[in-house]
Amino acid sequence: MKYKNKIYLLIMFFVFTACEVKWNMDIEFNEDYSGNYKISILLDQNAQSYALETGQASAIGGLDAILADLPEGYGSSIYQENDFLGILIRNEFENTTELQEQLQILNNNENTSLLLLPVKEINFSESDRSFSVSGIFEEIFVSDEVSEVAYENLFDGKLTLIVPGDIVEPQLENIVENTIIFEIEGTSEKTFELISNKSNIFNPVNILSAFALLSLIYIIVRQYKKNN
Repeated sequence: MKYKNKIYLLIMFFVFTACEVKWNMDIEFNEDYSGNYKISILLDQNAQSYALETGQASAIGGLDAILADLPEGYGSSIYQENDFLGILIRNEFENTTELQEQLQILNNNENTSLLLLPVKEINFSESDRSFSVSGIFEEIFVSDEVSEVAYENLFDGKLTLIVPGDIVEPQLENIVENTIIFEIEGTSEKTFELISNKSNIFNPVNILSAFALLSLIYIIVRQYKKNN
């Protein structure tokens, strides 16, 4: 992670002021692996009050600096979710190469790198048969002065991935709308991986289904001719 000193100071600020931050990143891929994504950072009421008490221009405090440094092409807005207030940024991509380049640009700036705070590494891989998203979640809490329980109350992070195809990893019983949500603890490095198999019109199931349909049509047509 770049700019570690600034990020760790920010984390310790939230710890010792008993504030909570929510981080969410949602990436949706189309069949051709174009798509869109959005990232939100939200602060609880304690953090909002502190920002105003210390003379910040708004209740979202230093998050203004992220919006000011966003590269061209990004949409952004002030975003509220219940009592949490913060920022939401969004963008589109034509392919996974462009997505990777966009994320790298964000990570190369001192302020916009905070948008990728819990993500140490993320990779996208395509082949003729499968698509995968893998990476590492960052250990963002490294102080020995605060208990792990306190960290859990401080940070709520989620990475949501929506992909085409049949998801084979992680192996879950119920996958709704091809969506996988990875929860981020931040207390240790943690790997994540999603693999989906591309749909193949020539797979055995599709061939048998087509054969059954053609057989049914043949029977219906034959019966119709007999009756007439």
